[in-house]
Amino acid sequence: MRRDSLNLLSLKNIALVSFLILYQVATSFFPLLSPLLGLFFTYGILIKEREVKSLKSLDLEKYFAISYVIFIELSKGFFLFSTILFYIFYYSMVVEWIKSTFKCRPCIVIIFVSSGYIGVLATNNLLAYIVNRPFFHFSFEYIVYIAIDSFLAILLFKDRIL
Repeated sequence: MRRDSLNLLSLKNIALVSFLILYQVATSFFPLLSPLLGLFFTYGILIKEREVKSLKSLDLEKYFAISYVIFIELSKGFFLFSTILFYIFYYSMVVEWIKSTFKCRPCIVIIFVSSGYIGVLATNNLLAYIVNRPFFHFSFEYIVYIAIDSFLAILLFKDRIL
């Protein structure tokens, strides 16, 4: 009897989604756990790069990353679609310059993760200013989040850059 690899793949995806949802719940209870926003911001950049290189649409991965980022925004109190708004600006204006300027792959990954957190925070502060809400403050937690996400992104993505 033959095993169906599609069932195994769907089980892996269900397990991953379940783990990430439970992880987001855990970040609500333990504030020093990273919400993985920078990791998924970097993952979004890598998905777009693979789409451009291969001329194939990676819809499932792209929609998974977008939905997880929206879930992070909703659970952490950010403005809805602020990460996607910053991602569109960042990818169209900065990514190619960073890739052509820096040749150190781990450095590029760290820059993407740091830019993800700082840029989303700046975008949320801009939107808070527009709608006259209190600003989000850059705190020690963001440095911890950047360090954790950078470490994970280097482990996961360092061979996929360039």
